[in-house]
Amino acid sequence: MLELPQNVELEKPASGVAVVSFTGEHDLAARDQARDLLSRLVDEHRLVVADFSRADFVDSWILAVVHDIGRAARDGGVTFRLQLGTAPIVAKAFQVSGVLDQLECVSTREEALRDAAAPMDRPG
Repeated sequence: MLELPQNVELEKPASGVAVVSFTGEHDLAARDQARDLLSRLVDEHRLVVADFSRADFVDSWILAVVHDIGRAARDGGVTFRLQLGTAPIVAKAFQVSGVLDQLECVSTREEALRDAAAPMDRPG
C-alpha cells in the first residue's frame, strides 16, 4: 500500500491511470514522499496526472520533483500531465521555474484524463 503524504489524495479512475491531487501547501518537508509516490506511480501506470489545481503553495523542491518525474515518465513512455487551476501563485511558480515548458499542462480533469481509456501498451 502506498503511503500518501499529507494533503495528497490518490485516485485510479481507470486501469493504468493514476491521479494524484495535491491540496494545501507542499514544500521541502513533503519532497521525498512526493517523489517516492510519483515515481512509483509512473513505474506502474501509463497515464499519471499530478493535479495541483487545489494547492495553495509549492516551493522549488516540489517543482524539482515534478520536473524530474515528468522527465522520467517521458523517458519511460508514460504520459505525465500537470493539472493547474485557480491558485495564481501556484501557476506562477510552475511558470517561472520553467516546468511548464517541459511538461504537458492542462486546466481541467477532462483534459487530464483524455486517452485514459486507451489500452495499456507498456509491459508490466
